[in-house]
Amino acid sequence: MLTPQEVSQHAFAKASFGGYNMAMVDEFLDALTEDYTALYKENQVLKSKMKVLVDKVEEYRATDDSMRKAFLVAQKSAEDIVAKAEAERVTLVQQAESEARAKVSGVRQELEAEQRRLTAAQAATAAYVAQVRELCKRELAYIDSLPQLTPPATPAPAESIAAQEIESAVQKLVEEPVQEESVDLDKDLEELKSGSPEGDGGLYAELLELNLGHKAEGEKPHPALDDPEEHEEDEDFSETTRRFDHLQFGKDYEIR
Repeated sequence: MLTPQEVSQHAFAKASFGGYNMAMVDEFLDALTEDYTALYKENQVLKSKMKVLVDKVEEYRATDDSMRKAFLVAQKSAEDIVAKAEAERVTLVQQAESEARAKVSGVRQELEAEQRRLTAAQAATAAYVAQVRELCKRELAYIDSLPQLTPPATPAPAESIAAQEIESAVQKLVEEPVQEESVDLDKDLEELKSGSPEGDGGLYAELLELNLGHKAEGEKPHPALDDPEEHEEDEDFSETTRRFDHLQFGKDYEIR
């Protein structure tokens, strides 16, 4: 494309015969140069604007590609996140359902066990109450029958009372001589120990002791009339006299 300067500086060769009017040609060229210059400048401006627009379009295209890629990446990431969340949801739901079923099963077993225990406790309580009621009925029946089982009190016969009085009187009569003899015997033994005049020798003491012993044995009451306490006293007295069987006093006594 010719520039306005090239148009204005273009020179035509002169023709020798039948050529154009030089003034008219120059005038036309001047007008053409002005218009062409304006158009040329406008064309240059448009071209620069076009270039800017092309650059913007390319930039937008690049941005569009990057945005599209980013969108694809985001879409893929979203799909992955959704798939992962769905898998986790399924896993959590299955785990929760499994735990719920296990808990429900455990609670049912505990409920059944408690129900069995309650039934057993109710049965045991009912049996115990029945036993207590039966026992109470028996005890009440026994208490009601006590007046019929107890015989009326009968007064003691006069013969048994008289026999008891006679037996007690005989017992007193028997106890008095035995006590007196025991006192005399103890007194004689004390005199022998203290060396009284009546005991000059061991022979006299032995004879006196034997005589007193036989006398006490001869006057001993019958065992049937003696009570256990008096019998024990006689045994103690015999044991006491037996301890002094070999005592000797007087001038003929020798210490061995």
